[in-house]
Amino acid sequence: MKKIVFVLVVVTLSAAAVESPVKTFNEFGYGTVSGRIQSLSMYRDFEGVGNGFNSTLGVLLEYTSPEFGGFDFGLGYNYAGELYDHNKSSMLLNEEIHVLNEAWLRYGIFENTKIKVGRMINNGEVFRKDDYRQKARSIEAVQLEIKEIEGLALTLGHAIRMSNWIQDGDRNDFNDFGDVFGAQDDTDGITWGEAVFTRVDNLEIAIFNAYAYDVANLIGTRVKLDVTETTSLLGYYRHESDVGESTGSDADAVGLSVEQKVGPVTLSPGYFGVRGDNLRFQEATTGINHPLGVSMMLYSGQFAADSDTLFLKAVTKVKATTLYALYNYTWHSDLPYDGQELNLVVKQPIGDQVTIAVKSGLGYRDGPDNTFASDTRLFATYNF
Repeated sequence: MKKIVFVLVVVTLSAAAVESPVKTFNEFGYGTVSGRIQSLSMYRDFEGVGNGFNSTLGVLLEYTSPEFGGFDFGLGYNYAGELYDHNKSSMLLNEEIHVLNEAWLRYGIFENTKIKVGRMINNGEVFRKDDYRQKARSIEAVQLEIKEIEGLALTLGHAIRMSNWIQDGDRNDFNDFGDVFGAQDDTDGITWGEAVFTRVDNLEIAIFNAYAYDVANLIGTRVKLDVTETTSLLGYYRHESDVGESTGSDADAVGLSVEQKVGPVTLSPGYFGVRGDNLRFQEATTGINHPLGVSMMLYSGQFAADSDTLFLKAVTKVKATTLYALYNYTWHSDLPYDGQELNLVVKQPIGDQVTIAVKSGLGYRDGPDNTFASDTRLFATYNF
């Protein structure tokens, strides 16, 4: 408890030190500085694997320039250092970070058509930012965004390297996609395109394609239909196939779910299934845009080959406090267990810029060796 109080004091004092100079700089009109100071304390205990406990203090600094002659640019630096550790284990995936996560130049070709080059965070259909810990996923890419037609957003791009959100070894550095996907050799990156249609009232349709050279080709669609003001239907399909000399990339994923508002609570029951091989494009690599929800441990193995997952997600707010719950049950054909995972999140703002969040996960695998797992995290965040 004393260590946790110490961490909170460090965040509070650091916040007080940066607030005034940042506000003063932004008032000059030379661009916008923003960021956060965040502590993350984490404990994991996986039966049969071990346990670990540590805490990091991270700083995110971002700068976006004013526009000049149709150009603007942005920078984003992430640092996280370990405050203490007990029985440190690689299972925490919560180590140090020191990376220039964003460094991009953007040019407005037309009013709603922009080209962007450099290191950038992309949060779309193929790549997801997934800012789960001390940094968001980022890519080195050239990207063209076109929004000239009302109700249609197009994105085309080519990425050569990626920096993951995972803080294990060098995975938060910018790595070749061969390393990202665990391929045998380096690759020529990923060429991708995606389109999101919102022209029809109450209907959103996304289609996307990503060609990961020498790894896999991904093609898919995502649909959301608002049936009433309180009920939405969501559908999802994606197909991955082998590319070049790669093997083990033939997979289909299907998702069906309902989003139902019941008073102040939004419930999302659904199904997610994989046929064929393990998914290559998923949370541990490029991300996945699906209402399945974010599992803290991926303990049930919902992205594994020939798996079926039923899930239930619930989100609500009690005054300013956000409450989130996600339960999933996965059964397998190829793995010697069926898995379950329950995640609970409580997020409490303190004033306008400080939030405290507690996230807790429990997992169970039913197989030859029944095993339990737990994951607890405490976030203290100051945004400026």
